[in-house]
Amino acid sequence: MMHLYLRAKLFILAVVTRLAAKNKTVARSNVGLKQATTIGVLYSYESPAKHEVVQRFIRDLKNLDKQVSVLCYTTHKDRIHTSSHLRYAFDHHAITILGKAKSDRIQKFIKSSFDYLFYLDLTVHPVLASILVHHHAKCRVGHFDSMCRNFFEVMVKVNRTTPIEDIKRLASQMLHYTGCMEGQ
Repeated sequence: MMHLYLRAKLFILAVVTRLAAKNKTVARSNVGLKQATTIGVLYSYESPAKHEVVQRFIRDLKNLDKQVSVLCYTTHKDRIHTSSHLRYAFDHHAITILGKAKSDRIQKFIKSSFDYLFYLDLTVHPVLASILVHHHAKCRVGHFDSMCRNFFEVMVKVNRTTPIEDIKRLASQMLHYTGCMEGQ
């Protein structure tokens, strides 16, 4: 019964989010990664290996003297890597069926002013799409998907091989391309 509820919730949330994305107009800009100071990272937990890739990406951003905030979507069946101390994880209960954040952590993340919001997944999950749509980041960066043009200002396409290698390439290409951008 819970599985059917979750599927229905995610379907309705996806429809509501797509409508909100089409109707929402937010002034976006590009400051260039070199000038950026605040960065948001949004991703879903899929495996310890992916989690490690994301942690490396976060360390790379911090090594560039960026202030980084992170949110990670998990499910009950996921087992978070024991050494991760993942304090920024949430599940589908933190977002209502109409896309309103119930969690203070998510509300704070959405209200934060980011120069860049990096989305480190190859597909857009309805719960995370809701956060992407409501966030006013200056520039949202994600994987290329023609169906998600309303979610990102910059999209990076990677050749698909294995999931972990794909995420590694995505993270690397995101840093490379945003690093090449000049503020406008």
